[in-house]
Amino acid sequence: MEQTAGRYREGVSGHVLRIGAIGGLAGGFAMAMWQMIYSASTGDGFWTPLNVCMASFVYRTDARTMIHDSMMHPGMSMNEPLQASHLLVGMTLHFLFSAVVGVAFAVILFEIRQSGLLPLLERSAGFVVASIAGGAGLYFVMWYLVLPWANSPFKDLTLKGPFFAAHLVFGLLFGLVAFPLLRRPHQPTQE
Repeated sequence: MEQTAGRYREGVSGHVLRIGAIGGLAGGFAMAMWQMIYSASTGDGFWTPLNVCMASFVYRTDARTMIHDSMMHPGMSMNEPLQASHLLVGMTLHFLFSAVVGVAFAVILFEIRQSGLLPLLERSAGFVVASIAGGAGLYFVMWYLVLPWANSPFKDLTLKGPFFAAHLVFGLLFGLVAFPLLRRPHQPTQE
């Protein structure tokens, strides 16, 4: 019986990981679109969140130069010339991170739901609200714990409000995509 339970658990975990990655990619896409549309609407350029901000995790010298220039010329736009390498790196990092976060969200929410601690997670609205709350929590972890040591130039380039909203958008889309996919294997089959 132990082996059967273990195999079942392993299968569920693989399913949860896949759904988490899919939900994370959907949330990451929505988050990127929100950030890019916001950036374009403020005159900073549509691709700036990926071309500059996310790419600054790798191209740190470019980010430091931009921060220096913006201090010397207040009001300067972050709309830098589009560089294929920066855009590719920024996009890759963003979507990899989105998939990893999606997996973490899925595992946490699945385990909480399985434990019965939050019965609201059994319903779509409760799951989506929990995912949005997870997005808010992720924002605080990123802003106050990760970015100061991992990529302070990115933090210096980012506005708090839009960055916070982007994380809520991530949670919303993650919840909307992941909930129905996570529910499928747990539905009783009719014969």
